[in-house]
Amino acid sequence: MKTTPSTAGLTRLTRRTAALLLAFVISFLALSEFNAIPAEAASAKEWAIIIGTNIGGNTSRVKNNKSIVVDVQYYYPNQIKALKSGGRKVYSYMSIGSLETYRPYYKKFKGHTMGRYKNWGDELWMDVSYKPYQDFIVNELVASVRRKGCDGLWLDNFDVYYEYHQEKIYKGLLEILTRIKKKSIPVYINGGDVFVTRLLNSGKKKLIKGVFQEEVFTQIRGYDSNRFGSQNKSDRTYYQNYLKKAGLTAGMLEYTTDPKMRKTIINYAKKNGYAYYISSTTHLR
Repeated sequence: MKTTPSTAGLTRLTRRTAALLLAFVISFLALSEFNAIPAEAASAKEWAIIIGTNIGGNTSRVKNNKSIVVDVQYYYPNQIKALKSGGRKVYSYMSIGSLETYRPYYKKFKGHTMGRYKNWGDELWMDVSYKPYQDFIVNELVASVRRKGCDGLWLDNFDVYYEYHQEKIYKGLLEILTRIKKKSIPVYINGGDVFVTRLLNSGKKKLIKGVFQEEVFTQIRGYDSNRFGSQNKSDRTYYQNYLKKAGLTAGMLEYTTDPKMRKTIINYAKKNGYAYYISSTTHLR
């Protein structure tokens, strides 16, 4: 899904197999006290998550979408204003738990990365406990998003806490979210179920507006060839339970070109009041 200049480093499911049972039990117990689907989610709405290309201020691509995600770093304020026409909400993609090699700030923080991101050669896991990095995210990147007129943030790669299950990583992510909250900008987290579960279980639900989960029904089988298949039953059940028990505005990001699978995803989203986006490419173009 990574292409220059702007793409997302989304949740990868290949790492879950070995720890699925344990993660499921932990998540189920931790989330059991939370509410079910929020009342505000009365019907499913299709988002547009377009972070592998720059559409500028061209609204024809998103004319049927009320909420969109773009990589705002590469947009001008007038383009964001155009995309917001008609009451459309514009959220900025931002990778928190990983550092992308094509970002202008890569050299500044590359000395504080922790390892390569499987399947994504231009991305490394980031030590989010590094205070200068936290300051940069909040004081520069988030501030820039606000200045450009975005409605909120769509934050990615909180799975760094799954990959590096350390207290300092959890606290680093929590610190970033807490500081963003003080700026009164809504936040969606894409993936990061292990982190989100602990966050909600600790009573910090108000730090985020909602969660998205990738590959609930589908599975990427070829990252460079756009080969997709059906998600295995155990992972699908795990993610369905995770979204249902979180008690937050929820959405799904799926990958398929199969019309029957598309229909299944849309029907499930409508039934549960979830937002959704179905992409035919891992690059989200």
